[in-house]
Amino acid sequence: MLVWEVLQISEHTYFARSYELKKGKQKTLIPIERKPRDNIFPITVPNRWVSGVGSSIVCLFSKTSSDIVCPHFWELKAWTGCPFNCSYCYLQGTFRGAKRKKPRIKDKHRIIKFLAEFLSWADSVGLRTLLNAGEIADSLAVPEFVRRFLEMALPILDKHPDHKILFLTKGGTKHIKVLEEIPPNMRDRFIISFSINPQAVAKRYEHGAADPLDRINAAQIALEMGFEVRIRIDPIIPVEGWILYYTQLIDVLLDKVNPSRITIGSLRALKKTINFTHDNSWLEYIKMFPERTSWGLRVEHKLRVRMFSIIIETLKSRGYKGYIALCKEPYTVWSELHQMGLLNSPGKPTIWENVMCNCKL
Repeated sequence: MLVWEVLQISEHTYFARSYELKKGKQKTLIPIERKPRDNIFPITVPNRWVSGVGSSIVCLFSKTSSDIVCPHFWELKAWTGCPFNCSYCYLQGTFRGAKRKKPRIKDKHRIIKFLAEFLSWADSVGLRTLLNAGEIADSLAVPEFVRRFLEMALPILDKHPDHKILFLTKGGTKHIKVLEEIPPNMRDRFIISFSINPQAVAKRYEHGAADPLDRINAAQIALEMGFEVRIRIDPIIPVEGWILYYTQLIDVLLDKVNPSRITIGSLRALKKTINFTHDNSWLEYIKMFPERTSWGLRVEHKLRVRMFSIIIETLKSRGYKGYIALCKEPYTVWSELHQMGLLNSPGKPTIWENVMCNCKL
């Protein structure tokens, strides 16, 4: 019997992939299944990084149920909120209203203390991590917060060379200027991810965010500065003419940027998001034939599969060879796209060891 079949999976377990462990550490751990390559190693996470005091700054994200493909990842919550006003934004529900999602940065001493303590713990168990600073904030929307964070974080990261930080944004060229303050020799410690939609979608639903072309230009500049760049096309919204809009977006994007990964997703109407949204016009794409999932109401199943298949086929036909993944989609959707030859199997439930998505190292 394989170890993973008898292992009690809990929110306190992080399933580390081979490349997430320091050299030599694999020999001291027992994998859930012995393979020639890419073993997965369960690591017990102290409660302080799950729901304890330290989780206010660094936290293991393990909220999705086993039917939603979302491998566990690490959240960095040094600052929260977003000044943009995207109609569909889940932060409206997270913070119970648009006014309460106003950006704020947390106490400097707590950020320094818990970031240093978390990285020290990760080093002690031989774990290499990617900290996602864009789960409950737009990472670059308030450059002054980024500047203050870098003053705290760069000295800490310098002492812990096996860790990286992910910045996720709908910002543009003016928002990435702050990244110039990261020394060139430390830019490989940061990944910059841009969430992009066609102009027709952005104009209607992404109020206050940078123009999509400006985001693409910012991605190009970030790449030229020496940062790894990832892209999210999420949520894909099936407005009239969506096939043409998204095809054109991909053409413009790949003409300027070769991202290491592209993650795509669909509208996710969580109950709290519906209750607190300031503009519910986006729900028209869900109300007619909604699919109920454990992570919110969705656009009708067959349409979602069609949207994803067209986006993936377009990316591949344009020569994109990087990793492609879905964000928080049910296993049934992944399975259909896998059977169509468009995605790899995501792997075992809860572990999802084959998913190379935006939030993973």
